[in-house]
Amino acid sequence: MQLHCADTGSCCHNARRTGQASYQGLFCLHRWQSFSRNQKRVPRVAASATVPPDPACSEQWDTIRASTADLHDDHKLSSNIGLLRSMLNASTAAEAADIHAEQCVGQQHRSFTAADCEVLLRNSLAAGNVELAISVYQQMCSTLRAQGEPRELCCSVWPSATVQHTQALVVGLCRLLRVSEALSVISSIKSQGLPATDEVTFGHVVNSPLPPQQPLAVVQAQEGCKLVLDSNSRYEFELFSGTVTSCSSQALQSTGNLLQSAARAIGILRRQPAAAVHELVVSAPDGSSRTFRVGTATADVPAQLGERVTVVCAPGKGKNRLRRILFSTSAPGTQPSEPLMLSNHKTGVELQLVRAPLPGREAGLPSWLLPAAVVLAGGDAASGLINPSLPLLILGSLAAIGGSAVASNTLLLPQLKQAPPSAVKVESIRQQLLAQYAKLGDKNKETMQAAGEDVRTLARLSALRLKMQTIGGSGAGYQARLDRVAAAAAGIEERLSKRLKLLDGYTRVINMIEIEVEMNLQVRSALHITMPGCKETWLWGFTGCKGIVLLQHAWRSIQSNCRQGMTSWYA
Repeated sequence: MQLHCADTGSCCHNARRTGQASYQGLFCLHRWQSFSRNQKRVPRVAASATVPPDPACSEQWDTIRASTADLHDDHKLSSNIGLLRSMLNASTAAEAADIHAEQCVGQQHRSFTAADCEVLLRNSLAAGNVELAISVYQQMCSTLRAQGEPRELCCSVWPSATVQHTQALVVGLCRLLRVSEALSVISSIKSQGLPATDEVTFGHVVNSPLPPQQPLAVVQAQEGCKLVLDSNSRYEFELFSGTVTSCSSQALQSTGNLLQSAARAIGILRRQPAAAVHELVVSAPDGSSRTFRVGTATADVPAQLGERVTVVCAPGKGKNRLRRILFSTSAPGTQPSEPLMLSNHKTGVELQLVRAPLPGREAGLPSWLLPAAVVLAGGDAASGLINPSLPLLILGSLAAIGGSAVASNTLLLPQLKQAPPSAVKVESIRQQLLAQYAKLGDKNKETMQAAGEDVRTLARLSALRLKMQTIGGSGAGYQARLDRVAAAAAGIEERLSKRLKLLDGYTRVINMIEIEVEMNLQVRSALHITMPGCKETWLWGFTGCKGIVLLQHAWRSIQSNCRQGMTSWYA
């Protein structure tokens, strides 16, 4: 087709010959309209100066106008006021879709575009139809689940929800002073595209009880007890997760023992004193239960009845993944099955646990310390009668033995109890991903809290503007105040839009990390379980078929022997 043809009639003839409505035909239409305007303004000098258009091209121009009208008209609802008014009377997204389908009978494209949904959201909120706006947004969020389905199975006419749709809905709800609905829409950003009743969650991330308390593992809803290696310290921990079925707490009165304070100042006692003792009974999903008697440095109750918790403990006797006999992989200074930390799944609070004192006895210095001091003093006095220099030798030898024991417990034994680096390679990668997941989760939480504050502030500014309009002040003072409120609201809306985009980006990256962790955990375990099962099934089937073939051969040999015997008997 010729774009720069001087003869407009020939260009129309080419457009009619191809029969295609394109931007080239639209360019010809623009040239013909400008040509007609010039003919009306400028007098004709000579008959041969212009070439009149071909009258046979009028039908072609109508076809081009009708076919190219949709190319530059994304807001179909904004141009069809009657259809938009009819859809605003609906109460749900299904009723609005039915009204749209009735109006679009005979047309090929009956689905909504993103621009149509944005216009519908803004106008429904402006009309006060909050139920319709929320219903349309929910249908758009559910469309994300249907993108992976075949086209013939995907019957949704709504497009996927974007950040612009979320922003339009949140701002409209704030202008209508619907703060709770706006906050629920913001909190639903992280679950867009997922079912409303999602029972298969990613899980709860539990941190290590040792500093710097990096993420240790993910505890899912069906898990009860498992062993996990910490890639940072290379020690092993046992995680017991379940629901609290019994809970009792008792606060301890501080006695202000000077010996304890002096021992903690010197460094002999490093553990914090227990301010309260708690007894918990935790029931795992597999039906097993455990009783924990723990102490906390504060009087805060770690969990309530019915809450799901995870207790990080030292491994029990004989429970280690490396199956060591001499040096276990538990953390130094811990006893078998000693609870070290408690993580509450509901509140997200993690409490460091201390050893609870025995019933009826307050926490103090070790019980062996005073008898050892008495024996040592008596031995020094008795040896002094024999030889005056003997107590110094005994004291020096005891100091050397104690120093070597402390050095071995603090330097040599922790290294011997560590797992080899090759045993924590997979755990290291997974825990690094969980560390990034935890950081992004904290940033996402902070951004969501800031967005909630913006929502409340914007709603208050909207309420202030409505109060000013209700008073009806038409003076210059009120007009200036209204302008200030409008400028402040515009700034908050812009800031809220940026934070919603940031939340959407955080959600995408968090979902990517969850996918990587799940692929490492679930897919590998599923392949590890499925392949041996298939092999056993194949071996069983092969053995069964071989046995059937042997039975057939035995049956045929019996039949042939019987025939031979009958033939010889008749003979």
